[in-house]
Amino acid sequence: ASGTAAVLELARRFAARPARRSIVVANFSGEELGLLGSQWFVEHAPVPVDSMDAMLNFDMVGRLRKDRLIIYGVGTATELPRLVDSANLAPKLDLVKQDDGFGPSDHSSFYAKGIPVLHFFTDLHEDYHRATDDVDKIDAAGEVRVVDLAERIVREIADRPTRLSPVRV
Repeated sequence: ASGTAAVLELARRFAARPARRSIVVANFSGEELGLLGSQWFVEHAPVPVDSMDAMLNFDMVGRLRKDRLIIYGVGTATELPRLVDSANLAPKLDLVKQDDGFGPSDHSSFYAKGIPVLHFFTDLHEDYHRATDDVDKIDAAGEVRVVDLAERIVREIADRPTRLSPVRV
């Protein structure tokens, strides 16, 4: 539920201090069964899909180790590499950037529709899909750093005078 917690915290922050553009906040179910929730969402979106500028996905972001954060989808818009780098303020995270927008999480449903994506991920761990994956193992301070970075990225995207330029990787 670290991804859900990140989404809820970002929603709280943007409700308190809105961005220039609207932000749709959503959590999905059925990811392991074939991206069922996110696929349904893009097929029945509350706003036109072609009006979506980007999708940020948070899946397993609660176990930051050695300041290392993996971000998939950095190559899915021309502006994203610079934007991600400029949002990484001190104390900087060790960002492992992957260009591709497809992967084993909900962002893939959006990228398949041509929407730029970023997928934040603190990597696999020994409790992955096990009952031992419990709240006491969350690195709360590390997750706050991930959320802080994501907030800066979302604000930059939502406050830009122009939309991102999508790229098919």
